[in-house]
Amino acid sequence: MLVVWAGVLARTLSLAAADQWPWYLAGFAAFLALLLLVASGARLPEPLPHLACAAQAGIVLVLLAIEPQRDFVTVLLVLQCYEAAVAFRGLARTLWVATLVTLIGASLVLELGLVHGLALGLVSMAAGLVLSTYVVATQELDAERAASEVMVADLRAIRERLQAYAGQADELAAIEQRAQVAHELEQSVTRTLAAVVEGAGAAQARLGSPDATAPMLERLRELTAEALAQMRRVIAELRPAQE
Repeated sequence: MLVVWAGVLARTLSLAAADQWPWYLAGFAAFLALLLLVASGARLPEPLPHLACAAQAGIVLVLLAIEPQRDFVTVLLVLQCYEAAVAFRGLARTLWVATLVTLIGASLVLELGLVHGLALGLVSMAAGLVLSTYVVATQELDAERAASEVMVADLRAIRERLQAYAGQADELAAIEQRAQVAHELEQSVTRTLAAVVEGAGAAQARLGSPDATAPMLERLRELTAEALAQMRRVIAELRPAQE
């Protein structure tokens, strides 16, 4: 914007008479100050931005009235289209851009006539529309990009929570499996050892009869061996879960 503003100022001063310089310098300086104020993004109280834009448009019309043949001064209104697209939103932006584009064409037609004014104004009007459309498209892309970044961050957070829940579920499943194995161990070994105790008691009662005691002791040995085998089997099943 500053490059365009400086170019228009230099062109204007190169064609202006010396006594016109103060008017042009004052007008261009005031226009630039208001342009930077409104387009800076600062939150200005209403209706200050609208008043500033109206004052800028008035400055351009005054500069154009000093010497109508210097129609390139209307390029400042093109800069204002960019400024309005940046500073305003929604209906206010649409109204300001439409007003400025209309003002470009109307001012040139009034100063230079219908044919000559429209011939020169159409290019500036198109430039104002293109600039404002570019600003709107850029803002929408930035908003969509920001929304996408927020969505990606949310999805990452959800994925991390799901991974944490999955880890907890695996841990709970392992705990449940170990509890089930421990229960089976308790049930099987308890029954077997109960039978061992019962057999030992019966063998003790019949110690006086070797023929009757021998089979019971053999059975007691088998039950004890079975209990040990069951214990080893269950422990072998339990060991991977513990690891």
